[in-house]
Amino acid sequence: MIQFFRFLYVSLAWLLSGAVVAAQLEGVQVHAFASQGGILTSQNQFAGSTPGGAGFDARELGGNVSWQATPDWLVSGQLVSRRAGAMDNGAVRLDYAFVDHSLFENEQRNLGVRVGKVKNPYGFYNMTRDVAHTRAGIILPQSIYQDQIRNFFLAAPGVSLYGNEERGVDSLSWQVSVLHPEVNSANLTAYIVDPQSGHFNGRTSMLSQLLWEQDGGKWRAGLSLGQFDVHFQPATTDFFGMGSFAGAGDVKLNTGVLSLEHNREDWSYTAEYASTRQIRNNFNLPGALAIMDKDTTIEAYYLQSLWRFAPRWQALARYDALYLDKQDRNGMIFSAATGLPAAQRYARDVTVGLRYEPTPTWSLFAEIHHVNGGAWLSKLENTPATLTSAWDMLLLQAAWHF
Repeated sequence: MIQFFRFLYVSLAWLLSGAVVAAQLEGVQVHAFASQGGILTSQNQFAGSTPGGAGFDARELGGNVSWQATPDWLVSGQLVSRRAGAMDNGAVRLDYAFVDHSLFENEQRNLGVRVGKVKNPYGFYNMTRDVAHTRAGIILPQSIYQDQIRNFFLAAPGVSLYGNEERGVDSLSWQVSVLHPEVNSANLTAYIVDPQSGHFNGRTSMLSQLLWEQDGGKWRAGLSLGQFDVHFQPATTDFFGMGSFAGAGDVKLNTGVLSLEHNREDWSYTAEYASTRQIRNNFNLPGALAIMDKDTTIEAYYLQSLWRFAPRWQALARYDALYLDKQDRNGMIFSAATGLPAAQRYARDVTVGLRYEPTPTWSLFAEIHHVNGGAWLSKLENTPATLTSAWDMLLLQAAWHF
């Protein structure tokens, strides 16, 4: 908590200094956001919660500055502090920072390039997931937008070429990025190679997206395709003085997301389906552990509806599913080979929630999750051997932005 207030003080000072700059420089915009959440789980742990008890370790605080130096040049960056149990420790981090140059623009089309730490085009929500106000609920569908590996997917150093074309009521936008994925995360290591000790190094990767909109967003469709390459370097010794028994291996994630949304005056319907082929080489795990080293296809999807039933009120209903091995959906083959619970290989989540916006800058959220499985739970918070399959979660959140 002391760290939170220290960052609040530093952030306010930074934002005030940014406001002074904004008053002196034309084209400068300063924005900030903050959220505080409460979490109660019946079993397992999520974002610092304790089973059977309320946890208040989920909070976000951030600020961003953008400067439109000329009509063709834009500079933008964001600092953030997130606290989410073992998934994020609250340290101040550069979320993104890039220079954007418009190469060509007229009334119907534009072309530009971004260089720096650029946001990754992945699904409908990845480009805006950093600010609570833009999310449909307190947490996004964890099948596709897993919080435990948020930083890996959110942004990465690289170069991004983008464009947009308007044709009547239709709009077509695209983005192609060459990037170097950020892999400095114990959660990412545990997610991919648990229980091995070591670290990953990112390699040159690619990500692209094509988005179509009709009639101002009444219909939206998208296709995201990417290939992430990372290299695992095993530790010489771990906390217990033992070395990893895995070799120095490579992981290639060939991923794709198909997105579709229909918006009406009072209702929004969204569906996304993701398939990620996980190709592993050179880990050479011994015996029964070899099953953890095989190539697998991760399958994820969700169906979501939003109902704006009254001014400033919104209801959420969602079904969300994740399978870490499409050929072993219930995890029984994995469990038989390793002795670990099958529940760590899948997750099916039924969510209902409410959102109220008392003012344009404040949002209050409440949602209930009934979950079967724990595939998207952090292994740093939940020892796989003690994972409970069926569990429930109540989340509350107050969020502010300007």
